[in-house]
Amino acid sequence: MKMVFFGPLVIVMICVITLTGATCTINQSVKNETEIAKQLKLLQTLDPIVGKKSQQLKTVNGYMYDFVVCGDVDEKHTGASIIQTSPSKQTKVLGYNNQSLVYSKGNWLMLTLQGGDSYNNNTCNSSQREAHILFVCDPFQKEVQIQAPQELTDTSCYLQFIVPNKVICPKAPDEGLSGGAIFFILLFVTFGAYFTFGFFYLRLVKGAKGIEQIPNVEFWFRLGNILADGCGAICRCDQYCGNASVSASTPTTYNGYSPIEERLARDLQDTDRDSALLSP
Repeated sequence: MKMVFFGPLVIVMICVITLTGATCTINQSVKNETEIAKQLKLLQTLDPIVGKKSQQLKTVNGYMYDFVVCGDVDEKHTGASIIQTSPSKQTKVLGYNNQSLVYSKGNWLMLTLQGGDSYNNNTCNSSQREAHILFVCDPFQKEVQIQAPQELTDTSCYLQFIVPNKVICPKAPDEGLSGGAIFFILLFVTFGAYFTFGFFYLRLVKGAKGIEQIPNVEFWFRLGNILADGCGAICRCDQYCGNASVSASTPTTYNGYSPIEERLARDLQDTDRDSALLSP
């Protein structure tokens, strides 16, 4: 039973150690819990590139810099995310991932790695080295590539680097179709299916030919008249709404559109009047 329990425990411990070696921890100097939670949330922005190693940066003065995002540079420097190698092959740790500070604003994120090796010069008063990694938005950059914005020397009390990457760019909101667009798409699909299936049904099942293959052809032929009558009912309210201000017996000189029944009645009246004039 002990051996059965010991096996999974070892696997869990290995996973925890692996995850611990590829993450950043907020510096213990930060005591405020709200600030710690804020910085941890900012660190989640780097999750897609955590553990990725940059190509070695070589400067003109012979210094070389190795950097891994929240990970160990190599087995010799456990916990060190960035190291400096001098022209004489001396290695200095610039910052550890378990002593991180994070700041962000807009399209950039500053990751400060502290706790590096102490300086030996009088300028920095034997203070510890630290590195400031400025991640900036670059929507076309997927890989991690460290850059130096200025000439780097061992006399600087802190070193600053730039890493352009797409993970820092603000997430664009999902642009979906509007409700009106979806409605019209469904409308067109419905009409298309109606005409397509109706056409094949009338042709193959009913044996229709010519315009008879159009589904409900009588309705479509009368559609123009229906729309005209509807327009007349809206625009000519004196005829269709029973407007009291206009007497039905009042003659009108309007000679525009009128329903066919009204025109026929007028034609019959004109015919009777002409017949009375011509009679002996």
